[in-house]
Amino acid sequence: MALYSLVRMATFINVYERQYYLTNLNNNAKHMIEKRRFPRIFFEPNERINGIFSTDTLDDISFTASILNISLGGIQFNQKRQEYRGQQPEDTLVLRRVIGMSDLVTLTDIPLQIKWIMDNNYLDHVVMGAAFLSLHDPQYRVLKSYIDTCLALHKYDSGQ
Repeated sequence: MALYSLVRMATFINVYERQYYLTNLNNNAKHMIEKRRFPRIFFEPNERINGIFSTDTLDDISFTASILNISLGGIQFNQKRQEYRGQQPEDTLVLRRVIGMSDLVTLTDIPLQIKWIMDNNYLDHVVMGAAFLSLHDPQYRVLKSYIDTCLALHKYDSGQ
């Protein structure tokens, strides 16, 4: 459920930002329809799962962002506003690697397309959702196995 995803995402931000998100969620919850094709695995703030991202054209322009959740379809992440480089929906990024989760070490050099951005100048973070453009078969199998294992252990809520 999209509402749950945004509430979980709000745990990564300060109390004032959380109130902003929750107020907007309550105002818009009636109109939200879940469109997800894949279950998501959410990461707790204390897990500190990060991604190294770069633009698709210049490898030397990279940034680190906190990964909020991941699925076979894509990834949601946030970054501090002062580190935000003005990415826009439809921009292409490359997930260079995942830090903090040894099970996902093979997820390297994966092209992504930004699908949406939550950007409000009053908030300390910018949140982005991006779709995987292609996963090589070994990467797909590793990610699927990780997600299936997490769901089987009920360690995480799938958000559905």
